[in-house]
Amino acid sequence: MHPRNPYNVPPDFHELAQAYPPLQRHLLQTASGVTIDFHDELAQRTLTKALLHRDFNLDLTVPGDRLCPPVPNRLNYILWLQDIIQATSHPEDDPIIGIDIGTGASAIYPALFCRVVPDSAFVATELDERSFLSSQENVTRNCLSQRVQIFRATADGPILFPLVSTEIRFTFTMCNPPFYSSAEDIAQSAESKAFPPSAVCTGSEVEMITDGGEVAFVCKMVRESLVHRERCQWYTSMLGKLSSVTDVVKLLREHDIDNYGITEFVQGQTRRWAIGWSFGDRRLPDAIGRITTPTLRHAMPSRTSLREPLPTKPRVQSLRALVDSIPGASVIEVMSDPLALVCHLSANTWTRAARRKQGAAPRISAERPLLVVQCRVRELQQPCDGREFGCRNMWLFQTYKRILS
Repeated sequence: MHPRNPYNVPPDFHELAQAYPPLQRHLLQTASGVTIDFHDELAQRTLTKALLHRDFNLDLTVPGDRLCPPVPNRLNYILWLQDIIQATSHPEDDPIIGIDIGTGASAIYPALFCRVVPDSAFVATELDERSFLSSQENVTRNCLSQRVQIFRATADGPILFPLVSTEIRFTFTMCNPPFYSSAEDIAQSAESKAFPPSAVCTGSEVEMITDGGEVAFVCKMVRESLVHRERCQWYTSMLGKLSSVTDVVKLLREHDIDNYGITEFVQGQTRRWAIGWSFGDRRLPDAIGRITTPTLRHAMPSRTSLREPLPTKPRVQSLRALVDSIPGASVIEVMSDPLALVCHLSANTWTRAARRKQGAAPRISAERPLLVVQCRVRELQQPCDGREFGCRNMWLFQTYKRILS
């Protein structure tokens, strides 16, 4: 679970029922304390409503034949997106506007995100008519109509159609796609699990099944994003199968998209993954964009955070002098951290290939740096940190790191 997720500590169901009395009738006393029956569909729905009411001041209703979204799981995705935005955005960037693909009957992602990030806005899409009407009602009931717009999608239309119909530059997309390709796929998935599900599944067929399953759906998103590129800063989607991560990464690499990140969400016995990719040059720190799952090691993006031991006692002044000696380099001091420097490299002047061309003047860009790196010096025998913020070519970051050692 995300470290900022408040549900890392399970809720006190007795206190929760006091804040939301309809939950009281579903409480069960056990030897280990008070809980609810997670296999009881009504109890699960009431728990979701209770958490949203108490913790986010939201009143969301969901038809009985549609998916009841677990709040901790949905919040994990939102907090990861918040990390991405904080790590790769600048103060002068456009307002935070997201696209929720397939918002569902609850519209829980836009509603929750708007509570977590108060200055954000959303465009959401929904294919199913029943869910579309329910999501609109939830947005209106919670006074979010000025911040959340919901549009009806079509089965044969583009997934990213909001990028076609508006000139808005979006911050991110998010999506919880149908995981399965057929009812048989659902049955096979259930049979392959070592343990029975810890909670009842209330999803309808339209929410759980799509032609080709989640891989086909997300790969279609990837292909559509090739057209829109930097109209959206980050394209992201959740994935329900470990194997799907590898399939999507394979397609990203086929299209030379090396700026991507992978994360994992764990809630009880449920494990989900998310992938995000960008056509910009602002890259994710390893803590946000890489995980340690052994079977996914080959699918991980290149590291953007490197630690290099220096042979002599490091000083910020000596590090700055080294960077200043590189043609096309400029240094910005980080006011909040006296041990950190941000280095802007406007041209490749430090690699072996560049040195072979010493007779030719380097092409130094005054508009967009070729590479942006934050260097932080640490005393007490700790290695020097290098963190690449923006780069159009990961190889340049690897070669630049060598000159600091």
